[in-house]
Amino acid sequence: MNKERNNILKESSETYITNLSDNERLRRDVFRSDMDKLKLFTKMLRTNNVLNKAVITHK
Repeated sequence: MNKERNNILKESSETYITNLSDNERLRRDVFRSDMDKLKLFTKMLRTNNVLNKAVITHK
């Protein structure tokens, strides 16, 4: 019982830390300059394009 509770608490705290860092990242990005936002957007498009062209060679 104690072991299960500790695992649940650990998982919830890790999720909270991840969400907190995502929120902090979003807050930081909102206040970037327009040029920085454009660079981030184009980087996202390039990354997505590369992932769409990726070919799985084995399973």
